[in-house]
Amino acid sequence: MKTKRYIKIEKLAYRKYHIKDLNVIIKLLYPYRQTINKFNYLLDRMTFTEVQQELLKTTVHSLTIINEMYRDKDKFNRIYTTREDVINAIFMLQNELDLKDQSIILPPPVRWFYSQLQQHFGGLEFTSREVGRKFRKSKSTCYHHLTELVDRELVEITNKKGQAYVYYLTETKL
Repeated sequence: MKTKRYIKIEKLAYRKYHIKDLNVIIKLLYPYRQTINKFNYLLDRMTFTEVQQELLKTTVHSLTIINEMYRDKDKFNRIYTTREDVINAIFMLQNELDLKDQSIILPPPVRWFYSQLQQHFGGLEFTSREVGRKFRKSKSTCYHHLTELVDRELVEITNKKGQAYVYYLTETKL
C-alpha cells in the first residue's frame, strides 16, 4: 500500500491559506519564541476586522522570527519587530486586507510618481515618454513605475499610439 506524503494545493487557491500555513509552521518550529512588536498600537488603529488584525499580527510575528538573525534582542532573548516586518506582512496580505486599490502599500518612489501623475495628468491621457520628459526620469524608471501602477489598477492602458502605450489615471485623488 502506497501512502501519500504530500498534499497537492491548487495554484488558484487563495494566498491567505499559504500564509496561515506559514504561521502554523513557524509556531510549531518555535513555540516559545517571543517577539516585541512596538507597532501594535498602529495596527490597532487601522480599520481592519478582528480576524484581519489577528492574521496581520501573527504574520508580523512569523516574519520577525524568520528574520531573527537581523533583529535586535532584549536581555530576555525576545526579538524586536522592525518596520520592515510590518510592511512585508501588509504587502503579503494586501488581498486579504482589501488594500489592492489603495495607494497605502505603494513604495515611496512610486507613491511620489503617482502623486505627480495626478497633478500633471489629472484627466488627460499620456504616454511613458511624455511622463519621462515632464518628470526628467529615465525610460526604464517610468516603465517600472507605470507597470506597478497598472498592476495596482491605479492607472490603465487605454490604447496604443505607434509603439507606445497610452495611459490614463483611474483615480484622480490620492
